[in-house]
Amino acid sequence: MTRLLLFFCLFSITSVKAQQGIDSLKNLFNSPLTPSQRAYVLDELSYQWFYENLDSSLFYGSKAYKEFSKLDDPNGLSQAATSVAVAYHYLNLWDSAEHYYKEALSIREANNSTRIASSLNNLGVVFMDQEDYEEAIKYYIKAMEVRQLSNDSIGVALTKVNLGLIFKKQGIYDKALTYYKDAIETLEKFDQQKHLEVALLNMGAIYNTLKVYDTAAMYNIKLRNLAVQQSSQRNLAKSFVNLANSYQGLGLLDSSLYYAKKGLEFFELQNDTLNMANALLSIAQSHLEGRNYKSAIINSKRLELLNKTDGSKEIAIENQLILAKAYVALSDYENAYTKLENAFYLKDSFLTTSLNETISGLTVKYETEQKEREISQLKITNQEAIIAEQKAANERNILLFFACILILGAILLFLLLRIKSRSNAIVVKSLGEKETLLKEIHHRVKNNLQIISSLLSLQSRFIEDKDAKALVNEGQNRVKSMALIHQKLYQKDNLMGVEALDYIQNLTNTLQAAYGADSTKVKVNYDVDNLILDVDTMIPIGLILNELISNSFKHAFPTGEGIMHIIFKETEGKLILTVRDNGVGSTKAFNESDSFGLRMIKSLSRKLEATINYNFNKGTEASLTIMNYKLYN
Repeated sequence: MTRLLLFFCLFSITSVKAQQGIDSLKNLFNSPLTPSQRAYVLDELSYQWFYENLDSSLFYGSKAYKEFSKLDDPNGLSQAATSVAVAYHYLNLWDSAEHYYKEALSIREANNSTRIASSLNNLGVVFMDQEDYEEAIKYYIKAMEVRQLSNDSIGVALTKVNLGLIFKKQGIYDKALTYYKDAIETLEKFDQQKHLEVALLNMGAIYNTLKVYDTAAMYNIKLRNLAVQQSSQRNLAKSFVNLANSYQGLGLLDSSLYYAKKGLEFFELQNDTLNMANALLSIAQSHLEGRNYKSAIINSKRLELLNKTDGSKEIAIENQLILAKAYVALSDYENAYTKLENAFYLKDSFLTTSLNETISGLTVKYETEQKEREISQLKITNQEAIIAEQKAANERNILLFFACILILGAILLFLLLRIKSRSNAIVVKSLGEKETLLKEIHHRVKNNLQIISSLLSLQSRFIEDKDAKALVNEGQNRVKSMALIHQKLYQKDNLMGVEALDYIQNLTNTLQAAYGADSTKVKVNYDVDNLILDVDTMIPIGLILNELISNSFKHAFPTGEGIMHIIFKETEGKLILTVRDNGVGSTKAFNESDSFGLRMIKSLSRKLEATINYNFNKGTEASLTIMNYKLYN
């Protein structure tokens, strides 16, 4: 009860402080003011309302923008445009936010404003929140260059906070922590409390991700106390969600649910869908950990609906896995399989982008340009000194002058060679880190799928109904077929492509053992081209093969003897996949063998833009002609 009263008081204190500032501005607005003064009061009201209510912030910001549009005040107009953009930004109305941020930037560039870097930074944030990291980092680097040229230490620290957030989102946590720690040192030095809140928020989130929950809780509590001191209700609510995740990791599920629900209450009032999603994810995970599976499903479904439009793919993946685990615990294997399949495709799409390579390339380019700029500045300084010396010296110093030029050239050549060596080392290290990260990703995906496979295997032992048990075993085989792809990827030097023959042989051997088919009596012949397929192509082909090969082993050879042929060829810009056996094929037996499997084959065929034909003369033959595929070179 004491704790509950304490945090009701925390919200009340911050709300009262903010309301006092708003009331003072409203009273000032009602007094005699010039048009310029009225416009600035409206803009300040927009700023104050931002921490209380986004709709009110947008209302006053829009009024300020209209007032400044009538005045010859580019600084005021650019600030009002920024206030409107910020309100749209946090309402997740990306196009409108981008429009007003760019208008503010255009005004400031035209007037050579000192706030150009701030506008560049704002555009970086709005692209980052849309997960367009390539565009975001371009704006951040431009902002960093402008701020370094003007010796803006605080601005550089703020840009480092945002660069740290991009590396955090990409899972490069060591580099993210380095940026955050550098930024925090500067922000504390200059007493930048508001900006310090953002750095602390992300530090806490990273340590939660790294499962260092005691350190995460320390940063989140520090953020909570600072947000109360600064009357920052939004960051206070975010600290609650972060604390919920920390306490969840420490096993304090009651505390975790309490903080997550308090954060959710605030974000619901603000209609802040992104942060509502984070809070709901934390609540669903706590219910899952506490074995309250029905409550976990209720909150996950609410999150699924909320995240359906313009939602975070990362949140969607975690939510699908929570639903899959909850359904498995409730023995609802059909729903569990569906959610697991959703998570797998989302995760594959999310992790096979080239963002890490792009970001690393851009940061290396930026750091190299910075070094070259420093060298150019050094050269200019030395040349000025030489010119001054030349004017003061007599003719006898001419030889010394040329000697200095030669020495300087040698120094510059040495520095350039050294910088080139360092740049090459950075590139090599970056590529190595990317390769290691991709291997770790494939390894973890494979492990997660094997866990699900083991769960299904364990559950099947307690199922007495033969048909239900067969369905569970078939689901297990499908999971294994996907896990095999990721196993092949992290075991090979080629991280993006799968060798078709090796994969097909391994899959066939696994299924032959699973269905107890004697390899000396049921022969399998392969006619497979030497192809390396992209992961996005291999996954649906692997699932289709799993169904076709399984059907043959189950139904084609009642006597335990026969021959199966697997053909996989590329010809005239098409892939031809054929599975043929000489068993007792019939249309009725094939259609009744696995209706779910046939539906899945049709669905995956559409993704591959494939046509499928069946032939039941002298056995069963299924042949696919695939138009949509990608080979990995």
